[in-house]
Amino acid sequence: MRTIPQPGPMRGVVRTLEVIRALNACSGARVSELARQTGIPRPSLYRVLETLARLGYVRRRDDGERFDLTFQVRALSDGFRDEDWVRSTALPELEALQREIVWPTDIATFYDDAMYLRETTRRNSPLTIDTATVGLRLPMLQSATGRAYLAFCPERERTAIIENLKTSRDASDKPVQDSRYVGNLLAMTRRKGYGERQGEIFPKTGAIAVPVMHGQRVACCLNISYIASALTPREAAARYLSSLRRTARSIEAKLSRYPT
Repeated sequence: MRTIPQPGPMRGVVRTLEVIRALNACSGARVSELARQTGIPRPSLYRVLETLARLGYVRRRDDGERFDLTFQVRALSDGFRDEDWVRSTALPELEALQREIVWPTDIATFYDDAMYLRETTRRNSPLTIDTATVGLRLPMLQSATGRAYLAFCPERERTAIIENLKTSRDASDKPVQDSRYVGNLLAMTRRKGYGERQGEIFPKTGAIAVPVMHGQRVACCLNISYIASALTPREAAARYLSSLRRTARSIEAKLSRYPT
């Protein structure tokens, strides 16, 4: 009886997965480093990286030498898309929080060295005075959500983000060059247990934000925005931080059913 040969693994697929694993282990790498780690020839590596970049899974840093995985890679392992859990799991909690406190509430997630507004209840709040909409880019060091994310994400991730920000040409990222300022800011945020801003991105508003944890990583940050002339961050925290934290814990409990 003739034996039908079994197909071997597709080399392109194997190489792609090897590159993703190597980038994940290194938090970004040069092609020369990837070649040493994977044994894949450089011409093949460039083809894999260019394909992953076109698909949105890899980005090239501003220096043109190092490659990083993007937030989109999480969709390959989480078993659900980020947009799905934001809408199905977090948004109902966010809307309930807004009904309780009246001020606008937001969900922001990290992507490409910045926070992005994923959902907001501004349309439901009579106290909305800014123009923030879903998809807005929020700088890490000038937003309450960015400060909360940096303060509570794993140290290895925080170090990688800060190093990436140092190569940014965006004016909002310039404060990262002052290591003492960054260290003091993050220490204060951890001590208080929440990120805060007063003005900055939107001069007429302030905000406080807390992380929502999924295992050891920060899944997203919850944010309350208020009129800066009406409250200070300390006053906002005194009134609303317990509700904000309760909402974060509720979302964390629902996220616990998903793999980390």
